[in-house]
Amino acid sequence: MKAKYLLSTSFIFFCIFTVFVSCKSTNAVIEAADEENADEEIKAPTVAWQYTNINIVPAPNPDESEDDRQARINKAEEIKEYTMTMTEEQRKFYYIKRTSDYEVIGEDLDYKIMVNHEQKEVIIQFEESDSDEDWHNNWLFFPWPVKLDKKVVWTTYGYAKIYKSAENIPLEQFIEAINSYPDYKVVIWGWSLGSAMAKIIARHLIIRTKGQIQIDELTTYGDVKCWYNPFFSLKKNVVRLREYVTWNDTITGCVPICRRDYTCRVGEKWNIRKSKDVEYFHTHYDTYDYSKWD
Repeated sequence: MKAKYLLSTSFIFFCIFTVFVSCKSTNAVIEAADEENADEEIKAPTVAWQYTNINIVPAPNPDESEDDRQARINKAEEIKEYTMTMTEEQRKFYYIKRTSDYEVIGEDLDYKIMVNHEQKEVIIQFEESDSDEDWHNNWLFFPWPVKLDKKVVWTTYGYAKIYKSAENIPLEQFIEAINSYPDYKVVIWGWSLGSAMAKIIARHLIIRTKGQIQIDELTTYGDVKCWYNPFFSLKKNVVRLREYVTWNDTITGCVPICRRDYTCRVGEKWNIRKSKDVEYFHTHYDTYDYSKWD
């Protein structure tokens, strides 16, 4: 029993140390890759959602010139061609990672609401940690209550602080978009820290609407554990729930005492040498095989 305890403790400290070394470099890896592929902008562009698919945008900017409109359409076609060989799950992550026009609110909560008229979906997505403030909040993982309307939910102090700082604005905007397209599917996506925000807003949506709005899809990548509640599960209220993690992405285990609803493992099995490159595995969910979870 003592040996098992020491082994478990050592593994947790290893994960925390690995994440600590890697977390500040995650965005640097993405930026470095962008610089390396600067001559291949079409193949690896850093673009906003409106450039990825012309149908996945709010109303066009009224001040947009004809040249800007045509450039937007051309860029959409280029990105569409590049992502054509990707699977649906790979493509989702690619778009989350490459979005560059997130709304930022409160304590650096990054989100974006979109309407996909082609697939008939209303989507909200949340970005990963992209600032020192985000990483500071990631480390505040002791239990803390967050009040979602009149319901108390237990998550980490850092996640509770970020979500409450937005003052329910993302939720209210999302509900407004959902009500504008009542026959569209309701879709929520998130990556890393954004996966926690995605799951909290999903639970808040269920509470706010008393379950009257059905969540058709909740998909998260580099999913972090965020629940201290032992019994509640989003599986009861979400038609398609996927919380993707890969063994060598130790960031997904950085809150080991919390729980997630549905662990969906992808990629290679854990390898102590490869796990040192946690930032690579955390930023390449657009390369993994998701066929197991189709």
